[in-house]
Amino acid sequence: MGVHDYRCSVCGPPSSFVCGEKTGKECEEDGIGNDEAVLDLFFFAADDAPEDAEEFEKARGRARRTKTQAFGYDWGDWEFVPSLNYRQLLMDDDDATGLWRIEPYEEDMSDGSPVSLEIPEDERVWVVNYCPTCHPLFAEGKTPEDEPCLEYLRAIAENLDLDFDGVKGSADKPRFIATVRELVSRRRPVSR
Repeated sequence: MGVHDYRCSVCGPPSSFVCGEKTGKECEEDGIGNDEAVLDLFFFAADDAPEDAEEFEKARGRARRTKTQAFGYDWGDWEFVPSLNYRQLLMDDDDATGLWRIEPYEEDMSDGSPVSLEIPEDERVWVVNYCPTCHPLFAEGKTPEDEPCLEYLRAIAENLDLDFDGVKGSADKPRFIATVRELVSRRRPVSR
């Protein structure tokens, strides 16, 4: 993202890095992410929906259905496309995890426009946010074309409060990535 309108559930405020590992230079953060998000959406029966993020991780298997959808950012409207009205949903201190629920839209109480997802009245939706770098690597388990930068992995360790002391180079990265994938697996749709 060009702005900190959302937090990735893995790396926190999405950032980009210039990796100097192959050249022997120091790795550096060079920007604030990009203009996309990948979301795992969990649709629960309203009466059975989790109340908070901790409960969500335990209840995700009860979701009626799930969907993974990419979202872009429309700088003209200052909004995600399709619309998720992030200004209403995410810009508060409680969004420390990148896990949140879509609240019903109330015209007089809400900032911006309603979300552009069809949500039946008897359902509630929980969302797990990912930046487009973290979703394929950690949620889908894909091997990236280029090895993840140590500084990127360090940012993930800080965001998830994981030990990073033993990660010094290429040989240590797979173990750390496996640890993050295990944590993320508790936030993924359950296979039925």
